[in-house]
Amino acid sequence: MFSSIQTRLKQASRLLPVALLPFAAQAQFNYAPANAVNTAGTYTDLGTTGSVIATANNDDANSAAQPIGFSFTYNGTAFTQFVLSTNGFIKLGSTPPSATNLFICNVVGCTNVDPVESTDPADVNLILPFNFDLEPGTGTPEYRVFTTGTAPNRVCTIQWKNVSDKADATPSNKQYTNFSFQAKLYETTNNIEFVYGTATASTATPESRFPNVGLKGSSAATGQDLLASKTTGAGAWSTTTFITGSYPGSTHNIRNSALPDAGRTYRFVPTVLASNDAAVTAIYTLGKVSTSFGSPVTAQVVITNAGSAALTNQTATLTVSGATTYTNTQTIATLAPGASTTLTFTYPVTATTGTNTLTATVPNDGVNTNNTQTFTQTLSTNTLSYVSGTSFDGAAGLSSAGNVIATGYRTTGAAAVTTVTPYFGGAATTGSTYQILVYAAAANGQPGTVLYTSPARPRPAGAAGTIVQDVVSIPNTPVNGNFFVGIKTIGADNIGVAYQTETPLRPGTFFFTTTGTTWTDINTSTLNSRLAVDVVLSTVTATRNEALAATVGLAPNPAHGSFQLNVPAGNLHAATATLSNALGQVVLVRQLNLPAAGGTADFNVSNLANGVYSLTLKSGNDVVVKRVVVE
Repeated sequence: MFSSIQTRLKQASRLLPVALLPFAAQAQFNYAPANAVNTAGTYTDLGTTGSVIATANNDDANSAAQPIGFSFTYNGTAFTQFVLSTNGFIKLGSTPPSATNLFICNVVGCTNVDPVESTDPADVNLILPFNFDLEPGTGTPEYRVFTTGTAPNRVCTIQWKNVSDKADATPSNKQYTNFSFQAKLYETTNNIEFVYGTATASTATPESRFPNVGLKGSSAATGQDLLASKTTGAGAWSTTTFITGSYPGSTHNIRNSALPDAGRTYRFVPTVLASNDAAVTAIYTLGKVSTSFGSPVTAQVVITNAGSAALTNQTATLTVSGATTYTNTQTIATLAPGASTTLTFTYPVTATTGTNTLTATVPNDGVNTNNTQTFTQTLSTNTLSYVSGTSFDGAAGLSSAGNVIATGYRTTGAAAVTTVTPYFGGAATTGSTYQILVYAAAANGQPGTVLYTSPARPRPAGAAGTIVQDVVSIPNTPVNGNFFVGIKTIGADNIGVAYQTETPLRPGTFFFTTTGTTWTDINTSTLNSRLAVDVVLSTVTATRNEALAATVGLAPNPAHGSFQLNVPAGNLHAATATLSNALGQVVLVRQLNLPAAGGTADFNVSNLANGVYSLTLKSGNDVVVKRVVVE
């Protein structure tokens, strides 16, 4: 199944600079996959015991704050109340979530928000036994709460009764016509249980649907949530496992051919946090490095305080072994519980072949299982890529005509792009075509001016579950420093660019646009997709040709709003024309499309500030530069 970037978008987050970056401290969420249990049990309906929870309707509504009946500690805070959503979750505390229609939607055009991925400050401290777009089932819908037992061992049971998943397609794709389930909160232990009753299957065609099931603390980051994962709707509920971070291409998939067994229970037991626990969260660097154009290499290491006490003078070490030898230790002055910071390391590579192993470590502490991460990097003369190894985790794209997915790269000097190789996952839509674009980097760190656009080409076909690549030759296109390579889909089909999972996904590197002008960082979507696109570089081969420049006319000069370029017969008729200001910033790029016998091209400069500009014409090995004054 292809992942859709656009329909899994969450709100934007900040970009990552190349210096030390502190992240805000988050509350200590202490529920982990290792302490989650999937077991058989007994479902006991509340009947008429307890209290009915009133809501404005049985579709999209939040209740008023309800009493738990005791103090329940979650995500570092003691709560005595909760707010119920008719869409299968509760928020601890007295304030409601950000909206009444919070659930995953995989239908193009949806405007509702996934509560797990939401970065709205109201969408925290969530307990989600079955978060979906729910509506009344065949029975009378009801929401109820009942607290039983005596202190300090009381249990608060919250029940959703006679609900069903709402259809969002024709014919109906509703899978359950009636379903009941409960969330249980346990005093003192702070255990949480989800207990499910029997569901009644619909007569619709079996089709996977995608509810959220799990716990959310302060965010969807790794270590800040705990999600129940069932990767196929056809699988039994007994096969559910548990993960942290964002869901991949599946969630807790359901369908009417695999109903929950009555009493199926997911139990979440909190872990006791060590006071001293530094964790290596991620390594961000290139998977393929060009020794000619990419050295020195930058690697970033994310360190998180996973303990209950502040860290002081915490050290972290990056070691590179293999074709390159490098070791460096940096010190973090202080790091609050739940906070993360990013360290930047820079090292040279000299070998033209071989493999590097990057190992990031922190010293032994209260929990040693999270003290190390590794990353494998291959060396070549001229290739840049974020791909590490040969395994891929999925394919992603957008189902909108003209969309572009872009990947950012950086050279350490002048170079030229000569080949781009995108990897694609699975079968292609019949007639699917795409283009390769090369962009200069804009001042905001996103794709800017287009430097080159390839002709449209067919997306290579492949069998389901396979990866195919397409080697695209690029005419020697100069780049220097930061630049981007984009994959533009001509039609409205999801082109399926292959990716490797990176959690959390590095910011400021992978982008998409549906407009061609407004870019969104993919790390603000639910996809942790490190895109598979290789770039081959070479030296810039074109040289300045003054004799040819003398044959090119440009008038009027100074230009008032526009000027006309007169090109003689020869190679310049299809040259790339680039207009740059006095600071060297590219303000206009276009491809000439004149007859081989020569001709004229009009340039509109009415939107440019007065000043001196350089017009560069590049064709093959020739470069012509003309001075333009705009008044």
